[in-house]
Amino acid sequence: MGEKILEVRDLTTSFRTERGVMNAVQGVSFSVDRGEILGLVGESGCGKSVTSQSILRLYDEKRFARYEGEIRFNGQNLLALPEREMRAVRGRDIAMVFQDSLSSLNPVFTCGEQIMESMRIHQKLPRREAREKAVEMLRLVGIPSPEKRVDQYPHELSGGMRQRVMIACALSCRPKLLIADEPTTALDVTIQAQIMELIVALNRKLDMGVILITHDLSVVAETCGRVAVMYLGQIVEEADVVSLFARPQHPYTRGLLRSIPTITGARRERLYIIEGTVPLLSQIPQGCRFRPRCPYAAEACAASMPALRAVGPTQKVRCFRAGALDS
Repeated sequence: MGEKILEVRDLTTSFRTERGVMNAVQGVSFSVDRGEILGLVGESGCGKSVTSQSILRLYDEKRFARYEGEIRFNGQNLLALPEREMRAVRGRDIAMVFQDSLSSLNPVFTCGEQIMESMRIHQKLPRREAREKAVEMLRLVGIPSPEKRVDQYPHELSGGMRQRVMIACALSCRPKLLIADEPTTALDVTIQAQIMELIVALNRKLDMGVILITHDLSVVAETCGRVAVMYLGQIVEEADVVSLFARPQHPYTRGLLRSIPTITGARRERLYIIEGTVPLLSQIPQGCRFRPRCPYAAEACAASMPALRAVGPTQKVRCFRAGALDS
């Protein structure tokens, strides 16, 4: 085990709505080591993005959001920091790459100005020096002719180029932790591979921790050291990537793995589908949250919620029947 730079302990994120208080994330705990890539996977609506944005406290706490638990970064509880000190952490120590680069980048500012912004705020660099470093960052993320691109606007670049600019913005202050939320959304397969190779290369070069949020398990298999599987606001399984793919313990994880398209010889296998959909937060079932969709559900699953328990040296699972699914 390496040096822990992030420890999330019993994180609950709730929102005040017209229907009452909704817990979008409940009791989530995990950690990230320096130099590690942790995969956070699950279907849309399972709470992955809410979890990541809660780490940075991006939701409005005065109007509708509330955080409980602890988020310890370098030993400091981020949830206890005043907003002014939290602003200093965002972008400098923890940075985030969002899904849609076109809507995340400001269309009226050049790419260079957007990369320079964080450096000028957190490092107090003069404009000329910040511009030079912005060119360096564009070169670092593999953008050709960075001296030219630094003065271009987002709409003048391709989707892959914009995503690289987003990564350059995130890494401009050399953060200790990078959160990449579906960083290859809406990109073609070739560019997706290039972006993922870039993130892995920068992870190794800068020795930073990475939280990779994705629904693509093939990407997880190639890039991550550990994986946390989320369902309806909770982590249902956590393991090193080899154990997860070789011995998945939760029925939901098994369903996700079976849903990966495969071709065996000349015969194309029928794609497996997990029955049902992720329910609304106002319709969370009693007991195990996956029970209505689970082919292994028993009476005990409806009576109480299973705890996340260890089933091996590196594996945890939230299931009463873990270990007995093949019997």
